Amino acid sequence: MQIPKWLQSHLKQDGNDWNLQFTKQQIKTIAIILIAILVIFLGFGIWGIARQVEVLQLRQENQLQKEQLRLLDQKVEVLDKKMKTLDELDQNIRNMIKGTESGTLQKADGNTQNKEEKEDPSPKSSNKTFTTTQLSARISSLDRQAQRRMVSMYTLYNVLREGVGKDIRELQSLLAMEGDASDANSHMPSIWPAKGVISSTFGARQDPVYGGGAFHEGLDIANDTGTTIVATAAGTVTYAAYAGGYGNLIEIDHGNGFITKYGHNSALLVQAGMTVKKGQSIALMGSTGKSTGSHVHYEVRVNGVATDPLLFLPIQ
Repeated sequence: MQIPKWLQSHLKQDGNDWNLQFTKQQIKTIAIILIAILVIFLGFGIWGIARQVEVLQLRQENQLQKEQLRLLDQKVEVLDKKMKTLDELDQNIRNMIKGTESGTLQKADGNTQNKEEKEDPSPKSSNKTFTTTQLSARISSLDRQAQRRMVSMYTLYNVLREGVGKDIRELQSLLAMEGDASDANSHMPSIWPAKGVISSTFGARQDPVYGGGAFHEGLDIANDTGTTIVATAAGTVTYAAYAGGYGNLIEIDHGNGFITKYGHNSALLVQAGMTVKKGQSIALMGSTGKSTGSHVHYEVRVNGVATDPLLFLPIQ
C-alpha cells in the first residue's frame, strides 16, 4: 500500500515496528482541529434538537388554535340557535298582537323594534382583527344579551298564549324585564345544573342501552358519583322520588310554563312541596334508573314541550 508523503515524514521505524511521531506543536494543531470538528458536529446536533423542539411547539400551538376555533364554532352554533329561537318567538308574539300598534313593540329603552329588523349574532365585520380570546369574549357578551331577551320573550309569549286580557301598554311593560330582570331571571332556568362533560345532547340519537333510534328529550352531563346538582332556577319541587327509567328524579315547577327535571341521582336533597332557590343544591349525581354511567339527565319543558336545554344555558 502506498503511504502518503505527508505521513511518511512522521513514520519512524523501530525494528519491525513503525511509530507515528509528531512534534508538540503538531499535536496541539491536530487537537484543535479535532475539537473544532467536534464543536461543529455538536452545534449541528443542538441546532437540530432546537429545530425539532420548535417544530413540536408550532404543532402544539397549531393544534391549540384548531381546538379554540372548534370551540368557537360550537359557541357560535349554540348562539345562532338561541337567536333563531328568539326570532321565532318574536314573530309569534308580533303575530298575536298584529295591528295593535302597526307591528311595532316598545322596548325598555324607549326605542322601537320593527318586525322587519333582524339581529346578526356574529361579530360585526370590520378591518380590525380579533384573537380567539377576544372573539370568545364577544360571543359570551352576545350570549348574555340573548339570555336577557329569552326571559322577557318567553314570559310575554306565555302571557299571550294564555289569553290574559292586557292592553299594549301592559304588554310593553313586560318587555321592560329585558333591562331589569332580577326576579324573572331567578325563575328562568339559565345556569348549568352540574359541573361535568356533556355526554349526550338534545335530539335524535342511538339509545345507549337498547340501541336503535331514539329521541333524547334532555341534556346529559357526566361527572363522578356524588357531584352536586343544583336547581337551575327558583321554583317549587313537584316531584322527588324514584321514577322508572329516570331513576331518582327531581322535578321543579318554575312558573310561566317552565318545568325542569333532573334524573339518575344517587341521592335527593329536597322533597316535594319545598321551595328552592336558583343555584340551591337539590341532589347528588348518580346512575340510577336507565343509565350507563354517572350523569345527570337534565330536561327543560316549556308548556309541557321538551325544549333544548342549551337554549337557556350560558355558553361555556
